[in-house]
Amino acid sequence: MKRTQSLEELIRVIEPLVEASGYSLIDVVWGSAYGRRALSVTIYKPEGVLISDCQSLSRAIGKKLDELDLVKGSYVLEVSSPGAERPLKQALDYERFVGRYALIHTREPIAAGQTTELYGYLRGLEDNTDVLLEVADRETIKIPLSQIAKARLAIKF
Repeated sequence: MKRTQSLEELIRVIEPLVEASGYSLIDVVWGSAYGRRALSVTIYKPEGVLISDCQSLSRAIGKKLDELDLVKGSYVLEVSSPGAERPLKQALDYERFVGRYALIHTREPIAAGQTTELYGYLRGLEDNTDVLLEVADRETIKIPLSQIAKARLAIKF
């Protein structure tokens, strides 16, 4: 099974468990921790993520993955919140976090003279295709979702 296929299968198994606990699944990533394979599951809900919920979900996810024998060999399973600088992965995130400060990396500059790294305040999503970002001098720019390489909330100092 290809890595992307196995990740998709893991998501199909993990997402219902996360949603049944009242959370949204933000991300599932394979990586490494302490020299071992690691499966990182990121969850979210507006009221916040409790450590006890992360522990419960970790046990439930681990048990289900073991039952289905989806992961071969040993691995570390981590269930966590996205944190203060959480990634923005879905179109809904740009609506959910209106008014929050964000960093958006674009595939190429949106306009002449701009960089591919834009900081500003999220102002929403227009026509489900363009992110509205208020940058310096209260100027709002449109960033096509297709041009966003990655984005996250940011802390302004």
